[in-house]
Amino acid sequence: MAIAGEAFELLGDRDDVALLEVVRAGLAHEKAKAASVPFGNLFDEFLAAKALCNPKYLKELKLARERFRAFDKILAADVQPKALSKILDRMPPASRNANMRYLRAAFNLGIKRGYLQENPIARLDFRELANVEVEVFTPKQVEKMLNYALDHDLALLPFLVLALFCGVRPAGELEKLTWASVHLTGKPEVEIPASVSKTKRRRFVDLSENALAWLEAYRLRGGVMEGRVTCYGTENLRNHRRAAQVAAGIERWIQQGMRHTFCSAWLAKHHDINRLILMAGHSATVTWENYHRGMSQAEAEKFWAINPPNTTANIVAFENR
Repeated sequence: MAIAGEAFELLGDRDDVALLEVVRAGLAHEKAKAASVPFGNLFDEFLAAKALCNPKYLKELKLARERFRAFDKILAADVQPKALSKILDRMPPASRNANMRYLRAAFNLGIKRGYLQENPIARLDFRELANVEVEVFTPKQVEKMLNYALDHDLALLPFLVLALFCGVRPAGELEKLTWASVHLTGKPEVEIPASVSKTKRRRFVDLSENALAWLEAYRLRGGVMEGRVTCYGTENLRNHRRAAQVAAGIERWIQQGMRHTFCSAWLAKHHDINRLILMAGHSATVTWENYHRGMSQAEAEKFWAINPPNTTANIVAFENR
């Protein structure tokens, strides 16, 4: 009775029912803590669940894992937003937002498995990022990279062609794509199966006339058109791509630059944002905000006119294989 009296004193003028509510909330919290696991265990479970994601994304998750090692032994249900902020606030806005997304996904898995009831990231604010103009490669840079691959690194050529002229994501998608998905006869297009697509949705991308010309030049030079389109592993591919970058005189590589170049050039020439959304696998907002006016129409015309040396015709006929 004495304990109950002290509890009512703490509640003050609140309704008598409030005591019961506080007790229930306390019991629920104790139950959640009993079912919880240390944050380190939760993040390891999250990493295991994402094991089949592309290597670049997994690397970013593992880096985030290291940044928050201080929480390893704290129960996931006890991790407080203010404590996370002490680490997040030291990061640049873009890095902070990325790490918040990784943490949010990990905590959501914990909620799904009953380790905690509320996601602490929900109580934190993402930073507003300044609009940055999309960066693209110039037609001259693109031409130099393709010519380098044609003459010095033939196996790299299909990777560059499909990334630059079809906007296939280099990391994840192009590394998995096989020649069976590159349809050169009938309606020329590249099929991105759901098993390859980053969004897990099947899509088709038109093969432009100059893309077909470069692939034909690749075939005539003895290029293999069976198995995976990209024969190099991730690290080896990066080294070969850097060699093409150096040959083209590109001092700083643009992250997602090949995909940005394709989207910007395609929209500048065709003016059909709905078609681009279907081919690129972007949302309408992302597509419009990033690629509208990303390249002038004159530059786009130069881009779509890039053909291999000694090409006399734009349209290339492939034999049935």
